[in-house]
Amino acid sequence: MKNVLLLLVLFFFFLTSFAQELKGVVLNENTNEPIIGASVYFDNTSIGTTTNFDGEFVITLKQTINAPLVISFVGYERIIYKIENFETNKIFKLKEDVNTLSEVVLDSKDEWSREFKLKKFKREFLGRSEFAEKCTILNEAALVLNFKRDTKQLIASAKAPIIVKNEALDYIVKYDINNFHINYNMDTEANIDLEKVFITVASVGYSGTTFFENIESKNHKRALRNRVKAYTGSTLHFMRAIASNKLKEEKFKIFKGSYQTDPSLHIKTFKNDTLNLTEVSLSQKLNVLCKGKQSSIQSQVKRFFIDAYGNYSPIDKVLFGGFMAKQRVGDVLPLDYGLF
Repeated sequence: MKNVLLLLVLFFFFLTSFAQELKGVVLNENTNEPIIGASVYFDNTSIGTTTNFDGEFVITLKQTINAPLVISFVGYERIIYKIENFETNKIFKLKEDVNTLSEVVLDSKDEWSREFKLKKFKREFLGRSEFAEKCTILNEAALVLNFKRDTKQLIASAKAPIIVKNEALDYIVKYDINNFHINYNMDTEANIDLEKVFITVASVGYSGTTFFENIESKNHKRALRNRVKAYTGSTLHFMRAIASNKLKEEKFKIFKGSYQTDPSLHIKTFKNDTLNLTEVSLSQKLNVLCKGKQSSIQSQVKRFFIDAYGNYSPIDKVLFGGFMAKQRVGDVLPLDYGLF
């Protein structure tokens, strides 16, 4: 019994020794008045809070994370802050956003109806999976959509974070768009209705910050099973498997072309204990298979980095194809999924 108690004490010490408490204050830059209800969260996680009546916040981290801290409030410019040298009681001052999207004027030459543009946006933003079909954008009115005939491009922006209810995974996802565009292959020369022209997607590009809120519906057990399904073979699953050197145990098969190969021949990992990161060297483009889900990965840098959550950087220098590339907002899980 004494041994059991000793183990419990040691386990508790192990957890708390890694805990980091972040405290700060959010103020209006012009007036120095506290901003009540500002969102403070780590990007792509469910780790976050809102400021109290004094503009104060406290967040407890159980592991070092490489994701930036996001501080936002409607009507103010967002702050995206890297926390490597986070100061105790850090003061963040939000600047009022003078370039408010409420004043955006829609292009009078736009030949696509809002309904048509919204359909195209949802298809590429939420995705096309069974989980994406269960997603609802709760504030569609916040979206500003413009189709540009000359560039064959649909561009999206928003007056506020896009709020998505994902009933399949039991999350409320708040996505703050930096930029979003869809490039199309289509004939714009013909003098015909552009909503009836044959269209294919050439490329999709978007970036932003994301915060996840757990919800518990009457079908929560099903949602938990769906989360496991969404996780399996995902980018998050793959990066965690690389960082822990458990690709085989996690059922990932690596192929050089069409031939299966030993992962250790092409994926080299180095532990950086100082930064608590895993450095990864990827020799060439590789194909990946996990329980029937096919993907590919290619790095444009000599080394990229993975933290304890499975978050990788630089995010724009690691390219994916197949299943991993097709995952959209309707499919993704927070970086802290399944860890605590």
